[in-house]
Amino acid sequence: MSTTQIYQSPQPLQVVLGKSAALFLFLGVLGFLFVKVVGPILQTGPEYVIEAIVSGVPLLIAAGCAVTVLTLTIVHRIRRS
Repeated sequence: MSTTQIYQSPQPLQVVLGKSAALFLFLGVLGFLFVKVVGPILQTGPEYVIEAIVSGVPLLIAAGCAVTVLTLTIVHRIRRS
């Protein structure tokens, strides 16, 4: 038996990418805070590299999703007019 409901339609791409951007932004901020708390405890040399990887990659993905959402919205509005 299928658990999907017939009256549910797929969400537009802008909504899906917006939610993805919010998720990755949240993960990036959590990663940044985690590194700032754990970093001084470990006191390792490559702390900045780890910080860049843990918090930077999700923030870059979030920025990419946000730019894509803006581009799709602009293209959608131009095509409608």
